[in-house]
Amino acid sequence: MAAEGHCPLADPGVTYSVSVFAYLGLFFAVYLLCRILYVLWQGFYTCYLARWLGHNINFRKMGEWAVVTGASDGIGKAYCEELAARGLNIVLISRTLEKLQAVAHEIEEASNVKTKVIAVDFTSSGDIYSTIRRELQGLEIGVLVNNVGISYVYPEFFSAVPDGDKVMESIIRANCIAATMMTRIVLPQMDERRRGVIINVSSISAMHPLPLLSAYAASKAYLDNLSQGLHAEYKDRGIFIQSVMPAYVSTKMSKIRKATYMVPTATTYVREALNTVGIEHATYGYGPHKIRALVQRKLMECLPHNAFMNISKASLLQIRKLYYKKKGIEDTFLGKRSSGASAGEGDAGEQIKSQ
Repeated sequence: MAAEGHCPLADPGVTYSVSVFAYLGLFFAVYLLCRILYVLWQGFYTCYLARWLGHNINFRKMGEWAVVTGASDGIGKAYCEELAARGLNIVLISRTLEKLQAVAHEIEEASNVKTKVIAVDFTSSGDIYSTIRRELQGLEIGVLVNNVGISYVYPEFFSAVPDGDKVMESIIRANCIAATMMTRIVLPQMDERRRGVIINVSSISAMHPLPLLSAYAASKAYLDNLSQGLHAEYKDRGIFIQSVMPAYVSTKMSKIRKATYMVPTATTYVREALNTVGIEHATYGYGPHKIRALVQRKLMECLPHNAFMNISKASLLQIRKLYYKKKGIEDTFLGKRSSGASAGEGDAGEQIKSQ
């Protein structure tokens, strides 16, 4: 007589083990689903629902004036226009007086508000902050937007950046010192009134170190940390301090001319970012940028740090290579030769400035 077959699953111990693993799998699947739904809900609320429900800040109640640095182009100009459309008078601070006056005239015509211009160079070593403090005296400032900033002309190895000493000093002055000192000037009067908004325009580059843009990414990380620290200090005193971390926006600084869904115009970006004020103290500002940041953060969690850094470096090396090829210059740092002038010749003074 043939022996009876034996099914392992008939063993109570095996059945118990399978049940445990099944429940664990179900638990983690539900947990993951809840996490995804929470992120989607959070994004929908901050981008759309909060505005519909009126949970955003009424900027006009913060004070009569908004001060914007790097106000003549790109994101800075868009902040000026959008805040003026919401009823605030605008102080525009940037480097070139003629451009400031032109933008100020446009804003006055479009929104019927007052404007004031202050022409200073945030990369200079002079005492520009005494001038700014004097010019702002007597104004009820409800909103400060620290937008001014510069980056490298192109991704480059730290020691090979053309006119590197000047470039690094300019990055620190414009990206770090400017926001710090402007906050020192404006914050006391906000604290006295127990209301105000400070918006610091950082970058998605602040999420992690960025090879070949090391100083730029570090400066934006400083700005993000400064913002979040100050928000914790002053949130109970009626002052909302926000770190805004955009990805690519169609501006002169990004050198991207054509806007897309993932690369919006400055106006589109700022309009959405302003809707997060009072809701998110650290924000990527724009729905698609939030999705990109989420994916990027998950990659950082899944990949070893060195692997992620190598991927970032490889990507920026490609941009560097294209720049060298376009300019027809010689790559003396990596020893790869092409025809033309030495790297960065004629470009050292051309860092794109949002001033």
